[in-house]
Amino acid sequence: MTDKLRRWLAEDFGLDVVALEQVHEGADIAAEVWRAVGDASYAVKWSGGGTDAGPRATAYLASRGVQGVPGPVRTLTGGLWSEREGRRLSVMPWIAGDRAADTGLTLEQWTSYGVLLAAVHRAEPPAELRAVLPRINPINARMPDLARSVRARLATPSDAVEEELAAIWEAHDDLITAVLDQCADLGDRDLGGTPVLCHADPHLANVLVTPEQLYLIDWDDVVLAPPEQDLLFILGGMGPIGPTTLDEQEAFFTGYGEVELDPTRLAYYRSARAIEDFVGWSDYVLGGAPDRTDRVEVVRFILGPDGLALRALASD
Repeated sequence: MTDKLRRWLAEDFGLDVVALEQVHEGADIAAEVWRAVGDASYAVKWSGGGTDAGPRATAYLASRGVQGVPGPVRTLTGGLWSEREGRRLSVMPWIAGDRAADTGLTLEQWTSYGVLLAAVHRAEPPAELRAVLPRINPINARMPDLARSVRARLATPSDAVEEELAAIWEAHDDLITAVLDQCADLGDRDLGGTPVLCHADPHLANVLVTPEQLYLIDWDDVVLAPPEQDLLFILGGMGPIGPTTLDEQEAFFTGYGEVELDPTRLAYYRSARAIEDFVGWSDYVLGGAPDRTDRVEVVRFILGPDGLALRALASD
């Protein structure tokens, strides 16, 4: 794969790559991410997931001077990505920073993150970008069918790990059903709100910290939606990849500014995200991934007393 990728990067982007290292970060199993070293260091993604709105959105935000959103490296023909074997090949500058999910953020950095996300939400996408931005995360559309499939497969677990996962689903069957029903009900309504450019996955695993700047990366799920789509990640239920104290929340909103959140929209986006997490990670476990025991614990947290599923059903 490395020889083929080097050739693609040379032919499509004019990059003379001397070293390639595969990076194993994030939950996107439809993408391969590499660090490429040539005249500089680059993040290379070969992705069959998400939409092509991601590189379009980052190019626009970077052109607007939004600090903390690096724009893509263009192809030799001026494109934002190339097509290779039915997948998008895109290149970004490599950010030599620490992942905020590993290091946490200081209160000052939480305020800086609020400033960054506010700048994203204040940007007004031009008509050509608005036309290609999804109004809902494409992942959400396949979740109901996937939830039924996961439930059916868990009825006959094949090993101890699947038995543990099946026990979690059984213990939380009422909660799972309620969240699925609420999401379906609210998804059929006109929830109103002013749509803005939303990252749709702005948790701390997608935030890089350098001494000079915070960076928001991985824009594969970008959508045009009300701000509740992004702000749910700041309001609890995300464990260590979101704020864990009121001081951290307040520091974020000091930077973001005042906002009036609609409880119905918030309930919908929380439901959709909770389902994406507990269904998606369960499917991942059933697929036999090597780190699936850790993912069982993620599902347990999402459905537990401090997780997002219960938050989705709360009235606040």
